[in-house]
Amino acid sequence: MRHLPWTWGNLGASLAPTAPPTYDGPHLVRSVSVEAAPEVVFRWLLQMQLAPYSYDLLDNWGRRSPRHLVEGLDVRVGTAMMDIFTVTAIVPDRVLELTLTDPGPVRAFGPLVCTYQAVPRVGGTTLRCDIFLTPRHGLGRVRAFLLAWGDLVMMRKQLLTFRRLSEQTAQPVQVPSSQAVPRTER
Repeated sequence: MRHLPWTWGNLGASLAPTAPPTYDGPHLVRSVSVEAAPEVVFRWLLQMQLAPYSYDLLDNWGRRSPRHLVEGLDVRVGTAMMDIFTVTAIVPDRVLELTLTDPGPVRAFGPLVCTYQAVPRVGGTTLRCDIFLTPRHGLGRVRAFLLAWGDLVMMRKQLLTFRRLSEQTAQPVQVPSSQAVPRTER
């Protein structure tokens, strides 16, 4: 497995999703362990309809991402997320797939798909995000490398924020051991 900037976090026993067709280029992976049930973690992921939950000054025009769950969100295929992505697949409480669709960022970064997963494990959840890029050649490889470092900074902050908010919101975790992946250290 490759390391920084391509991979960050404790992947535990979580498995990579299948890459979408034509996205067989560089693959980035970000992951954190969360002491909250997958349903709680996933609910926080849906909040990306409202804000990015990363560095708000940079990617949310200085507005603070909500620190409470907002009721009434209707997230489905076709829903805009973080202003630049569109939901392309959803499995309730487990998988949220976002495709970069805003023309400006697509020109800057190239086509990409982010697949967030809330994977049950003993004692909580592995929150994993896989980012799939299209094949890159020449200067595209340099752009992918720079994207990987920039994404590492932003995604690390986002996943740690979701972990903190999920753990603050969570009830005691009770994942049946038959559905869980063994717990690993953070």
